[in-house]
Amino acid sequence: MIRPVGRKKRWGCFLRSPCTFFSISFSRNTTFAVKARHRPEAYSKGDIVQSIGRLFDTTIAHYEKKDYQAAEKAIDELLAIHPDFQRGQFLKAVILEETGRAGEAEAHYARSGNRFTLWARLAGQLEGTDPQRALLYYERAAENDASNNMLWFNMGSLYEKMGRSDEAGKCFRKLQLFREVLSRVFIPLGFLIILAAGARLMILRGDLALASVVSLSALFCLVWLKRDGGKAMEMIRKRNRYR
Repeated sequence: MIRPVGRKKRWGCFLRSPCTFFSISFSRNTTFAVKARHRPEAYSKGDIVQSIGRLFDTTIAHYEKKDYQAAEKAIDELLAIHPDFQRGQFLKAVILEETGRAGEAEAHYARSGNRFTLWARLAGQLEGTDPQRALLYYERAAENDASNNMLWFNMGSLYEKMGRSDEAGKCFRKLQLFREVLSRVFIPLGFLIILAAGARLMILRGDLALASVVSLSALFCLVWLKRDGGKAMEMIRKRNRYR
């Protein structure tokens, strides 16, 4: 028997798990449920949030080890508490699919939101523990979004780490470098130049307060350029290496 707890509470929170794959938010109308043997009044909002985080971490840990029985048990408990948790529905679908129950998986995929984005995130989660499974989900995501440079870059990098240079080259050759250089180098560089020139002009006019604000914005653009520009340069190097 399932009993509701905290129905239509006007509250919101953001929960992050140690797993990079996991982040969820709760809406004000979220309905939670716990098994009848527990006293509903004993469960605070924090207890429920911690339970969901713990169960999700447990599911991921068992799933990575291919302990599907334990993983499915944990995700079923999580979905009993929060059936509208999209990443939970997604993991349930993945577990069903990997255990030969693709027909049952589709109903859970339908409730999981954008499965292609989640496949890409799951692939990133699996890179260190199960690269072969990671490639499977990168390929699925790429089938839906063939113009996504980060998918091809991540997939190519993983193939490269596995010593499969031919497959890595095929991925890197699909990179569309102009778009990456434009968005990661020229746009932030343009903003940086404009802001730096504006800050200099304001200093000359004696408007030091506004100049400091613009200078901080320019500093942000510099950090943006350093982060994204470095990734664009790495893509160019990989593409040139595997011509």
